[in-house]
Amino acid sequence: MPRRVPVVLVAGHLGAGKSTLVNHLLRRADGVRIGVVVNDFGAIGIDAMLVAGQASSVTSLADGCLCCTTDANGLARLLAELTAPSARLDLVVVEASGLAEPRELVRLLLDAIAGEAQHAAYGGLVVVVDAVEGDAADDVVRLADLVVLNQVDRVDDPAPLLVSLRAAAPGPVLPVVRGAVDPALLVDPPARRGPPRSGQLSFDVLLREDLGEEHAHAAWDSVAVARDAPLDPARFAAFLEAGPVGVFRAKGVVRFPGAAPFVVQTVGTAIRVRPAPRSVDVAGARLVFLGAGLDAAGLESAIDACAVDPDPDPIRREPSLLPILRYEESDRVDAV
Repeated sequence: MPRRVPVVLVAGHLGAGKSTLVNHLLRRADGVRIGVVVNDFGAIGIDAMLVAGQASSVTSLADGCLCCTTDANGLARLLAELTAPSARLDLVVVEASGLAEPRELVRLLLDAIAGEAQHAAYGGLVVVVDAVEGDAADDVVRLADLVVLNQVDRVDDPAPLLVSLRAAAPGPVLPVVRGAVDPALLVDPPARRGPPRSGQLSFDVLLREDLGEEHAHAAWDSVAVARDAPLDPARFAAFLEAGPVGVFRAKGVVRFPGAAPFVVQTVGTAIRVRPAPRSVDVAGARLVFLGAGLDAAGLESAIDACAVDPDPDPIRREPSLLPILRYEESDRVDAV
């Protein structure tokens, strides 16, 4: 199965900290090859672009980062190029203009995935909110797969805003300082082959040292659940469709009765399944959930509730796989 590259949309009001978040991802990529699309209609706002002389087209930077600027009309073609296997990228981030309509950008992305950008996968809508100017009633927040509450160090008590945002947002809310989101929350770090590079320091390392960045990534949660019994397809599909509280991404391998294992991945309400490689064999489920404010006991109980009922009747038919197979290598976003 060809590798699919997640495309993450970063949106938010002007001045919320979108460019700061993207810059942090580039500076802390740690081997993840990131492509960046700046949807600022000609106004490039990423500091890393200064190294490339304010380029207005695709420019290759050290460590495989690509930065470019485009309007919405060219998004599908550009995503097809950036997610092609020849580009060798692990993640593409689209930084939307503060004036852009996130709902429309999500539609454009899904259209691109269904058409030209066949190697792309929906990576989620990340909405950045300034803790000083935050508005929990914002319609954009209600579309977000992940809300990043930026600059929490600039307010005396961010707790009331966090409560409001968590009540409004369907996905998790992550409080951060200076856009410090860990790239591992958005994409799995790649397993590169070959010995580590030596000699000249990369741009990524030099930039990090030059800026003297000392702040760590924002804390996020990871919960692993392992079960030895197969899961019921309908119950498990309903669990994923409901959107587990606090979960931004989920990934793992699951076996259903009468079938070989499947690889399952979710981002927000986007669900993708595909047959697992023949070398992967599990009797039940091996799942990892990523997000903020996760309830480990609640997730374990929810997976237990998805287990197949003990059936002493040997002639009873196996449960249908249709509830889960309808998500085979397809994306769904309920909010759009």
